[in-house]
Amino acid sequence: MDSCKVVIVGAGIAGISAASRLCEAGCGNVVILEASDRIGGRIHTVQFGDDEMPIEMGANWIHGSSHANSVFSIADQIGAITPYRLDNTASHRFLREDGTEIDRQSVLTGYNIFKKAEHEMYSQMKALKPENGKPVYIPITRYLQLFDQERQQLKPDQNVADITLVLTAFENYIRNHEGDELERIAWEGSSSWNVEEGGEIHIPGGYVQILQHLMKGIPRSALKLNSEVTKISYAKGGRKTLVTIKNGAQYEADHVIVTCSIGYLKKHMGTLFDPPLPIEKSRTIRSIGMGRMNKIFLEFESPVTKPSYNGIILAWKDSKVDKATWYKRILGFDQVFTKDNTILGWVAGDGAEYMEDLSDDEIGITCVKILKQFMGRADLPRLKAIRVSRWCSNPYTLGSYSHQTERLTPGEQEDLARPVRCPLSKKPLLMFAGEALVNACTQGARDTALSAASAIIEHYTTSKL
Repeated sequence: MDSCKVVIVGAGIAGISAASRLCEAGCGNVVILEASDRIGGRIHTVQFGDDEMPIEMGANWIHGSSHANSVFSIADQIGAITPYRLDNTASHRFLREDGTEIDRQSVLTGYNIFKKAEHEMYSQMKALKPENGKPVYIPITRYLQLFDQERQQLKPDQNVADITLVLTAFENYIRNHEGDELERIAWEGSSSWNVEEGGEIHIPGGYVQILQHLMKGIPRSALKLNSEVTKISYAKGGRKTLVTIKNGAQYEADHVIVTCSIGYLKKHMGTLFDPPLPIEKSRTIRSIGMGRMNKIFLEFESPVTKPSYNGIILAWKDSKVDKATWYKRILGFDQVFTKDNTILGWVAGDGAEYMEDLSDDEIGITCVKILKQFMGRADLPRLKAIRVSRWCSNPYTLGSYSHQTERLTPGEQEDLARPVRCPLSKKPLLMFAGEALVNACTQGARDTALSAASAIIEHYTTSKL
């Protein structure tokens, strides 16, 4: 049995951030147990194509180009965000199923309706008041009601048919942004999308650069790959916590920080923790939704959307989807601006999960057919390579990223973030960190991990780590 001060479960940005902070504070006696054969978790930078520039199978953007964003600050510090590129959905070309493009005025009208509805949604959400611990939420499907209200006010001389297509495309955008089918998602009254202002920017050389920078401050021996944790026995009576991994090895620690995805915790929390988690924490884990979002990278022999770099949005006539029509959940395709011949497709919700049952070749054939149809191009360049993410069936993530649901009550996510402490010494025994605790993507994962590490550091303010 190995003994250490802190065991961190998971080597994504949360786990690595916690370990880095603890090492900075002088607590080098840390072990990171990672179930897979790599660091990063849902950050997964890989090589694709003939050039040296990577692609992102997972986290794609820094949401909020501001130094108030802890991930942006690191990226800026290490020079990882040059060249600088912001995302702008309104600049995309909206294409019909017959291969023609919707005029810009109709696109802008639909975009303005979406932004007006979004503003109204946020205003209504902020106006919600907690009611004796009961769920207080706005269903995301309310967007559709607001779209309908605005559509009914359109003038006869406006292109109502095309504006309706644009709004149907924005339904798909919301699915992609929130990470699942609209019926599964609700904004809880106290918080929703917690990101800094400044737009969404891409890291040209890969998100992995952030992880590599943080790993420099962590002893190499601290990281244990292929070490799936099967049991966390945390004793409230002052004894050390025992962490067991799949091969039977055990680690004894004073503190444990768990950074697994909500999807993983939903499936395994019943057997992972001994004793079982406090009721309020297990209830929160069950209440938080785990989204379904995937990516499709397509490399062609020559450019498809370049030189404009404008992405294309697929304006489907309807939003119904089943296993046979999974592709209707493809929002569109973006030009990968570091790779001239590569485009990226986004697929969410039921379509993202249905797609995972197909082979890469089947997905590629379908995507080429769709591109020819919507772009009106029979002469599309030959598809050379395809790379597809499968986050729903990944056993260590079981989904892409979290979302709020109508089951959440105000304050539950904050309750999950609070440490389980020893009743006598008040020592933080068990802590959670990750994006699901604050609805804030990679910076949320990092910030909650820093808070967990700080709870340990603060416990020892009068003694030596």
